[in-house]
Amino acid sequence: MNRMLCMAAVAVALAGCATGGKIRDLTVGQDRASVEHQLGRPDGYAQVDGYDVLTYKNRLMSGWSWDRADYQVVLRDNKVVQYGPGEVRQAQNHAGVLIVAPVR
Repeated sequence: MNRMLCMAAVAVALAGCATGGKIRDLTVGQDRASVEHQLGRPDGYAQVDGYDVLTYKNRLMSGWSWDRADYQVVLRDNKVVQYGPGEVRQAQNHAGVLIVAPVR
C-alpha cells in the first residue's frame, strides 16, 4: 500500500515538472511576468528585431516521456506573440534530432 502511494506521488511530481504541458497553457497576449510565473525562469534570453525571446532548454516534454525539447516564447511589447518547441531530443540513443518550428 505504501509503495503504491509512493509511486503515485512520483508520477504526479513528474507530470508537474513537464514544461511541454505547461507551455500549452500559455496564451497569445499573456505578459512576461505571468509566463515566468508559469514556466519558471528562462535559461536564455535574446532580443531580435524588437522581439524578446525567452528560451527554456532541455525540458521534459511530458510527465510520461523522457523526451526533451527546447521551448521558445517570443514577446513583443512585453506580450506573448508566439511560442512553441524548438529542437526535440528523443530519449532513445538510436533516434535522430527533429527540428520543430513554433506553432503560435
